[in-house]
Amino acid sequence: MGFSLVFLLFVSSLVCLFGGLLSFCSYQVHTLNILLSLEAIMLSLLVILYTYNSFSGLAMHPFLVLLTFAACEAALGLSLLVSMLRLWGNDYVNSFGSMK
Repeated sequence: MGFSLVFLLFVSSLVCLFGGLLSFCSYQVHTLNILLSLEAIMLSLLVILYTYNSFSGLAMHPFLVLLTFAACEAALGLSLLVSMLRLWGNDYVNSFGSMK
């Protein structure tokens, strides 16, 4: 019973990982869409690493390091988005080409 739930969690997080990768590759118009897909990828990687570590009995240090990097990435992405919105008034990715 427990193994099937862990397997289901692992498979669902793999589906979330591939969905995040697909949305990252296909919807590159708005910066907010890119940031949300990166957060979905990081969340699914966190779930995969947590289930692997808890199932195999390994230490949780890599999980905490990845969680720290995900929080830093989210804060940096949000601050870049706010500064982009203040500077240009939109969050289009093609606005990066007109930086002067």
